[in-house]
Amino acid sequence: MQKKYIKALISFFIIIFILTILSRVADSVTVAVVMVQTPRRGSINHDTVIEGSIEASGKNKIKIQEGFRIDTIYAERGQRVAKGDKLLYLGKEEIEKQLSRLQIEIEILELNKQNIELQTYENIYEEEIKKAQIALDRVLNDREINIQINGVELESDKRAVEDAEISLNLAVKQKEKQDAKNEEDLRKNENEKKRLELELQMKRNEYKDIEELNKVDNTVYAEEDGIVDEIYVKEGEKTTGGEVISIIDSGAEYIFTGKADAEKAKYMKAGDTISIKLSGKTISIDNVEIKSIIPEPEDSTVKITAVIPENSNISHGMSATASHIYSTDEYPRIIPIRALRNDNGQYYVLAVEEKNTVMGKEKISYRVNVEVSDKNDSLAAISSVGNEEIIIKSNKPISEGERVRVEK
Repeated sequence: MQKKYIKALISFFIIIFILTILSRVADSVTVAVVMVQTPRRGSINHDTVIEGSIEASGKNKIKIQEGFRIDTIYAERGQRVAKGDKLLYLGKEEIEKQLSRLQIEIEILELNKQNIELQTYENIYEEEIKKAQIALDRVLNDREINIQINGVELESDKRAVEDAEISLNLAVKQKEKQDAKNEEDLRKNENEKKRLELELQMKRNEYKDIEELNKVDNTVYAEEDGIVDEIYVKEGEKTTGGEVISIIDSGAEYIFTGKADAEKAKYMKAGDTISIKLSGKTISIDNVEIKSIIPEPEDSTVKITAVIPENSNISHGMSATASHIYSTDEYPRIIPIRALRNDNGQYYVLAVEEKNTVMGKEKISYRVNVEVSDKNDSLAAISSVGNEEIIIKSNKPISEGERVRVEK
C-alpha cells in the first residue's frame, strides 16, 4: 500500500514538471519579447541629398547671321583652343550675297528716312480764316454805313453778317481739325523715323560684322583661350541666325547646380558646406560652400548653387550628387524612431513596468504620450518622459497593458 502512495506522488510531480514546461513553452510563444532603452541625450542629424550637375559660369557664345553655309569645322567638343585658333570656315558665295542684299536694304531705309524728313505739315485753313475775317469785317462796315443812312438795320445786312460769321466759325473748326491731324501725322512720322534709324543701325552693324568675316577669309576664330563646349552646326548646313559654337573661358568658375525639396532644405543656408560626388569619380570634393538657395514656388523645391574649388579636375555638364548634414544642438531625450507610435496624430511610446500578478512579478507595457521636438529617419527627440524603460523593439505586435519579456 505504501508503495502505491509513493508511486502516485512521483507521478504527480512528473505531471507538475511536464505542465510547468508546457506552461513556459506556451508563455514564450504568447508573450512578446522586447528590447528596452531609456531616453538619452544627443543630437539629430538631418541629411539632404541633392542631385544636380556641374556648369561653367563663363562662356563665349559665338553667333553668326542666318544663311551662311558651314564649309569646314576645325574644332571638336572638349578641345582646348587658344585665342586666334580657327573654328569654322564659311562659304564665300553666301557672304557676298549677304553683303549685296544688306547694301540695298540700307539704301532703301535711308531713302525712306529722307522722305519723312522732307514732309511738311501746312494748314490751308489758316488762309481761309483770314479770308473769312476780311469778309466779316466788310459786311459789318456795310451794315454800319446803311444804319447811318437809313436809321435802321436792313434785313439784308443782318443776313450778310450772320453768313460771314458762320463762314469764319467753320474755317476755325476746320483749322483745328487739320492741326490735330498734322500733330498726329508728325507723331507717327517721328516714331517711324526712330524705327528706321534703329533698323538702319542694325543693318549697318550686320553689314560691318559680315564685312569683317570677309576680310578674314570667311573664317571664324577663337576670341579667347578656352575649351570648346558645344558645336551647334554641321558641315554643309546653313546657319539659322543663332549660336554656332560656345567656348568655356579658361578662367571660368565651375558651379554645382541642383534642386532639393523645400522641406529638407530648411536645414540649409548659404555659407554651409557640402560634399560633392562626381559621376564616375571615386573621390568626393569636400567643404564646398553653398553660394545661394533660391525658392522655386512652382514645384515646392529650391535651387542650390555652390562654387567648386579650383583644380578639382571637373568639366562642364558632369552629373553630380551633393550631400549636406545638419546636426542639431543636443536634446535632453532622444529615442530610436522605431519606438515612436502614432494614434490619430498623438505621438506616444510604450514603456515597461513591473507589477505583482497572480503569476507573481511580471513586466507589463503601458502607454506614455509624448511631444516630438524633432526627428529624422532614425531618431526622434521627445519630451513629457523621464527615465522610463521604453520599448524600442519587439518580436511581435504589442499594445499597452500586455505582458512582455525583456530581452537581456
